[in-house]
This record gives sequence, structure tokens and C-alpha cells, in this order.
Amino acid sequence: MNLLVESTRDIREFLRGDEETLVVTHHSPDGDAIGSLTAFGGMLDQLCVPNVIAVDDTPPMKYSFLPGFDRIVNLKAHPVGKMYPRVVVLDAGALERIGQAKSAIGPGTRILNIDHHFTGEAYGHINLVEVAAAATSEILYEICAAWGLEITPQIAYGLYVGILTDTGRFRFANTTARSVEICSKLIALGVDTSFVTERVYFNMSVDAVRALAKALTSLEFYFDSRVALIGLGGANHSSETEGFVEHACSIDGVVLAGFYSEMEPGLFKVSLRSRGRVDVNQIAAGFGGGGHKKAAGYRFRGDLADLKNSLMQAFKVGLDADLQGNSTSETAGILPWGRSTMVEN
Repeated sequence: MNLLVESTRDIREFLRGDEETLVVTHHSPDGDAIGSLTAFGGMLDQLCVPNVIAVDDTPPMKYSFLPGFDRIVNLKAHPVGKMYPRVVVLDAGALERIGQAKSAIGPGTRILNIDHHFTGEAYGHINLVEVAAAATSEILYEICAAWGLEITPQIAYGLYVGILTDTGRFRFANTTARSVEICSKLIALGVDTSFVTERVYFNMSVDAVRALAKALTSLEFYFDSRVALIGLGGANHSSETEGFVEHACSIDGVVLAGFYSEMEPGLFKVSLRSRGRVDVNQIAAGFGGGGHKKAAGYRFRGDLADLKNSLMQAFKVGLDADLQGNSTSETAGILPWGRSTMVEN
């Protein structure tokens, strides 16, 4: 990925001065959201830019090992309370996804949008949206390189976690040679990969395990078992549900999967996954959410029956438009070295 020199110059100019800057990401934050947040906070510290890093949600404790995590303000517990002259939005395809942080944006607020999701909404005064990047953290690495910043442990660990999680441990199709190259450089700088993997993927709390067990008992299949759905009612909601949807998506024969959790009466967070050609980003966008072609999410207000009905209708439209909707993946039966994309350099 080659960032335009003009883009990094414009961003550097945007950050000049001693105005306090609010840095936010999307609600229901994942690893790239939290990693980007802590890394960018470290970048601003190095540039001597006063900053507050925040999210409209409880930051997942699985990322509490990250340097800078303790600085993240939970806007649900501590509302913004004022408007900021500058707001940086990371990894959020639309302003609606930053929740209560929108109250910090006034008529005179300048917005910097750094993201790798394409939604068609250029809501920032400066928009650096690189859809070729596997993660927003990948874009931040390129900015660090362009500015000649020292990649401190706070920056390095944040960026590594962002890329690791948004590529599904380098499993997803968005993984590129550049993604791996950047992670290699971060490892060379001291990132302990074993430590990170243990903390992110093998350190579930007892409450999270119990929530997962409860969610799995709700397993439902639709459309000849091509769609799997699991979820949690309000009494069993947990803030530690990142990755639960993968259990539904990993079932043999499933091409679309969903997970829901009732955060409060009548308010659900929904995660979607695709193993085929159906674009779940488009489905999520129809409900005011967003994400990637293979992984996306949204929030839903209503009752559970309405949620299921509306989601299955959207899934059916996607499956009907997919001529190979009965395959477990868009490359089922084709070995990697047999694909036409394999070329010699």
C-alpha cells in the first residue's frame, strides 16, 4: 500500500497546534478498533498533541494488556460533556458508529477519518480510507513510517493486535504480503507474538465461557443448514462476546452466520460472517451498520422475533443472488495453487 504523500502531510498539518484532540472508534470495539486507538494515542503523545482516547462502550478486557489501554475512556460511563475542536475517528465507516462521541462534534469541529472500510460516506474534513489495507492499524503503521516516528511498545503492540485480529490470525482473505511484512517488522521491534496470542485468544474469563456455552445451546439453522444463528438473551448478555459468531460460521456447510446479544431490553448487537460470496457488509449497512464483505455488524432495536425475521429476509436475498450459495466457500474444491491468481513474479 502506498499512502499519498499529500495525505500524510495533510494529516500532520491537521494535528498542528496544542488543541486537545478526541480520538474515538466504533462501538462494540474489536481488536483493530482498540489497537488503533491505543497506537494512535501513542503517536499523538510522541507528537506532543494533547489527546483523549475513548469509545462509546466498555473496552473488551481481553485487550487490557495493551500499553495505553488504561487511558481509554468509556463514554457510556463518562459522557463527553463538551465539544472538541478536533476529533479523529478510527476504523468507523460512518459517524453513527461512534455513538455518544458524536456529541463532541460541534459546528467548528474538524474531523479526521482514518479507515479501511468503504461505505461511500466521506464524513471527515480529511478522509484517509484505504480499502486495500487489511486493518486500520496497517494504515497507521504507514503513517508512522511516513512521519519517521519511533514505534514504541504502545504503538507496536496496538498495531500488531489490530492486524492480527482483523486478519483472523492471518486466516481471512484480506491478509496480504504487506500485512505479514508489517507484522514481521513489529516482531523484530520486540512484539511478543506468543504473549499476544495467549492473551487475545486463549484467556477467556469464566463468565465468557459460560456465555458462549449458553449461546451455543441456542443454535438454529435456516435455508437447508446454509445459515447458522446463535445468540444471547438479556439475562445472559456478556461484554466478552467477540468471536462468538465464528463458532456458528465454522460449521461444515454453513455459508452465512449470525450472532446476537441483547445489550439492554430491546437493543441487540448483531455480528455477521460470510464464507461464500454474500457480502455481509451490505447486509449490515441495510440495518445502519457496516464492516467487511466477510465480517460485519450492526445494532438492532426491536424484539428478537423481528430481529430474526429481518435478518433471515436479508440473508435470503443474498443467498438467492449467489449462484453458488450452496458451497461452503467461494473457492470450494479449488486448491490455492490452482487458482488463477497464482502467478510467478
